[in-house]
Amino acid sequence: MRTGNLETCLRLLSLGAQANFFHDDALREELRRVDPAAAEAIQDNNIRRIIRALEVVEITGRPFSATAPTKRYRRPSLVIGLRDDWTALTERIERRARAMWDGGLLDEVRRLDAAGLRGGRTASRAIGYAQALGELDGRWGREEAIADTARATRRYARRQESWWRPDPRPRWLDATAPDLVQVASDLARRPTQWTP
Repeated sequence: MRTGNLETCLRLLSLGAQANFFHDDALREELRRVDPAAAEAIQDNNIRRIIRALEVVEITGRPFSATAPTKRYRRPSLVIGLRDDWTALTERIERRARAMWDGGLLDEVRRLDAAGLRGGRTASRAIGYAQALGELDGRWGREEAIADTARATRRYARRQESWWRPDPRPRWLDATAPDLVQVASDLARRPTQWTP
């Protein structure tokens, strides 16, 4: 940010404040006005990113879309994504969260805590570790910690889905298809199917 530009600083502060006071539609409309390409690329429900785009326009005087990374690889590449039924994925997430506790996560976190886990900036907040620390601290019981781990993992899966949705590069395959491995192998053997 340019130093000494109090007016710009106040406008940027007001962007964040506007999100609290004005309907999200007003922020989306402002982005459409100042940077239509960014407004088209950013999902309507991603208010944080809409505010960030407005901030970039305000600070740089250039469209956010001009500074956004392109979704292109340096070399032809193959990215395979697996799609699954959300209900089935949710059930797997819940089983996995319970399996983490059954597999000794609490003991692992207890050992890591003794070695300084809480001093790290990210590990102590990782899904599973944060909930295990909560159980060790007495904030949660075992079942609550497992349930919160599953909830946080479902939220993370939704964020991943939102992240990848607008990206044209992945080749999405059905995770339950009986010929999944064969289809993926066929794609890998045909570089003409790869993303430039």
